Amino acid sequence: AMERAYEGTARGSVESLGRWNEKGDDRAMPVKLKAETLREKKNMVRVGFGKLVDELVQTKGASSGILAISNWKKMRGPHEVTVSGVSWSASPDDTSYQRHGVYESREPAGEAGATEADDEVARLKKALAAAEALKRAAEEAKRRAENATRFADFEGVTLPSGGECEWRVDGDYVYRFGGFMSVYRVTLPSGGLDPDKWAGRPPPLAPADLYTGPRSDGLLSTEEISGEYSAACICAGCPWICNSMTVVPLGPDMIETWRTCCLFCPPFIGPIVAGGVQTRNPGTNTFRDPHPSKIVTFSADGTARATQGCGNFKKRRTSQKRTFQKVDARDLAGNWRGCFCHPLVYSWPFSPVFCTTKTALNEDQYEESGRCCFLCLPIPISGTHTRVYVNGHPTNGFDSTNCCGAPDFHWHRDPGCAAQNPGSNAGSFIFAKKVG
Repeated sequence: AMERAYEGTARGSVESLGRWNEKGDDRAMPVKLKAETLREKKNMVRVGFGKLVDELVQTKGASSGILAISNWKKMRGPHEVTVSGVSWSASPDDTSYQRHGVYESREPAGEAGATEADDEVARLKKALAAAEALKRAAEEAKRRAENATRFADFEGVTLPSGGECEWRVDGDYVYRFGGFMSVYRVTLPSGGLDPDKWAGRPPPLAPADLYTGPRSDGLLSTEEISGEYSAACICAGCPWICNSMTVVPLGPDMIETWRTCCLFCPPFIGPIVAGGVQTRNPGTNTFRDPHPSKIVTFSADGTARATQGCGNFKKRRTSQKRTFQKVDARDLAGNWRGCFCHPLVYSWPFSPVFCTTKTALNEDQYEESGRCCFLCLPIPISGTHTRVYVNGHPTNGFDSTNCCGAPDFHWHRDPGCAAQNPGSNAGSFIFAKKVG
């Protein structure tokens, strides 16, 4: 058996077992979770970690297991995308990750050495390529440090959010290489785990990361911009009427929003609901979500302008400052009813309806099961939804995948109201209410 570092300590541990070669057509370990977008990748690592810990807890005599994170390229239509995957094994002595051998890192500068046959131009091109590769490698290291994944009950190394890569040089060509796995041993704490806590949650935030009050740099604080906003009409390709937005602070530079409106562009008429998290652009009062075009700029006069359309939100006169209220998954347990309100008026009679039951697993996870009725046909619904953490902050968004493997993202305004978001802060025609 391999040596198991930290085994038996009060806290669990995560130790690196290095990088190992991986092959797309002959995988050393089966991929159990996959993701393409940055938001999905960040949550994927936490979900995979939590699933491994759950298996270890349920496996008699298992104190540690193996977790592997990788990425690879694939074609999505005419475009090439990078996919990240997580693999794990609850067997402490599983060495299947070693099947293709140890990965040997290659320094980009060392690959671009000029030869005697090169002329001056070729030498210069290779030198520039090597410099560019080193620059990108430094940026990649900084990105990994900023997005490192930590866990509340475990110490040791941090995990990358998604698979790692290495920048290489081939002559004067710079390219990104990711044909390897980053492998880790996860060891359970000797004192056990709290069953009401999700193992994949991050450590508690420092007081400075939770502060939302007045600032010394002249910018609006997230506490100041929190509250209720409304707008009679906003045009973003088509008119949205009766707009409402609730802003809640999540630390000094991040907010959570809940927006409702009605699409009114006959024959397209219907309610839209959207929840999401937006992060401050450094040095400004502008907040954006992961989609680069979705930006809201707040002003001291109580207005908020969304740059993706015309029209301003205005803070309501009766608005009060808000604080973040974490929706506990245990408060979501019960029966839910929802519908997909298709915006095409002629399709209203054919809108699918949902009848589901949510069962809490812990504070941050719940299982949902039930039926969707579409054209009088019952379609089964089932899945586990896990809370999304952004920069260590809990949100009221719960992520999962549907039966087709597509993201199934639910955002909760409170314990009794939810919307299904196709993406962070993207509008949805699907909403649900708790009925018992």
